[in-house]
Amino acid sequence: MEESSSTTVTALFFSLLLLISFANSFYLPGVAPRDFQRGDPLQVKVNKLSSTKTQLPYDYYYLKYCKPSKIMNSAENLGEVLRGDRIENSIYIFNMWEEQPCKVACRAILDAESAKKFKEKIDDEYRVNMILDNLPVAVLRQRRDGSQLTTYEHGFRVGVQRKLCWKQRGEVFCQ
Repeated sequence: MEESSSTTVTALFFSLLLLISFANSFYLPGVAPRDFQRGDPLQVKVNKLSSTKTQLPYDYYYLKYCKPSKIMNSAENLGEVLRGDRIENSIYIFNMWEEQPCKVACRAILDAESAKKFKEKIDDEYRVNMILDNLPVAVLRQRRDGSQLTTYEHGFRVGVQRKLCWKQRGEVFCQ
């Protein structure tokens, strides 16, 4: 009888330990969960420009993108630093559960050097990496095989190359 109650107490003790471990299992170090209410501001952070073609990352503000008045480093944990992430603030802000039409963030005139940098990064297939609520920003990807399976790409392209074609005196010219 004593052995049976001892077994029951031991089983209850281990069950309690198991429940406690499940209660804390959602936490990831460096990523504290946050709750948002409708209308709460969501700050978009920018990371590096990356390319699978060159493997050489660049700081987001290497290209002449719209900048806040003061750029602040926002790395939150050692892993981000060791991966070479350059997480910084941006001018982009969204509000939770509120649709927002497209807006002009800023206007910039590119000089020859800035335009050359953009062209080089487009040619080398660079992607812009941003972070929203500690998650990478992704874009919906259309599959080439025509499948309806939903997939996403990490970040978005700096730009795309398109052929410029025009018709002149009955002939078609492409550049």
